[in-house]
Amino acid sequence: MRFLKSTRVRIAAAVVFVLVVVFCVMTAILFVYPDLNPPERSDAIVVLGGHGAPAFDKGVALAEHGYAPQLVLSLQTWQSCGSYQEYGAVHLSKVKVNCFKPDPQTTQGEARSIESFAKRYHWTRIIVVLPTTQASRARLRIGRCYSGQVLEVAFSPQGVGQWLLQFAYEWGAMFKAVVLQPSC
Repeated sequence: MRFLKSTRVRIAAAVVFVLVVVFCVMTAILFVYPDLNPPERSDAIVVLGGHGAPAFDKGVALAEHGYAPQLVLSLQTWQSCGSYQEYGAVHLSKVKVNCFKPDPQTTQGEARSIESFAKRYHWTRIIVVLPTTQASRARLRIGRCYSGQVLEVAFSPQGVGQWLLQFAYEWGAMFKAVVLQPSC
């Protein structure tokens, strides 16, 4: 009897260990080392919202290097586009700066807006600027709406605490994208 209990405990421990390892490997694949792209000449650079200065700075740097004639900013957390358009007019003389307010104010709403811009401006390839942790989910969301090529250029969250918060958020958001909202 005691032998059976210890065998069950060992089996349960082994199952839990395997599940933890699988979870950690999937977290690494999806959120730490997602499949990213080097930037290439594209029709537009789209900066996803909610990430503030690091995302904006990365998008501006790509625009300054001539990767696209349009810089498009999601106003998911910003109130207005005025200051960004002024910045673009002064510092990005060859780049048109556009902004949009996604509806809903989520990655799904941003994907729908990207498709709308793509139809209006005939985009076939875009660069999307986003945090590393969001790349896999954004690829899924945008790919459901936009049929052109998407190059993902990422920046890393700052600090261990930010990474851990992002992992928790991204697992929930990925579940929502895959299970609860499986369309554009």
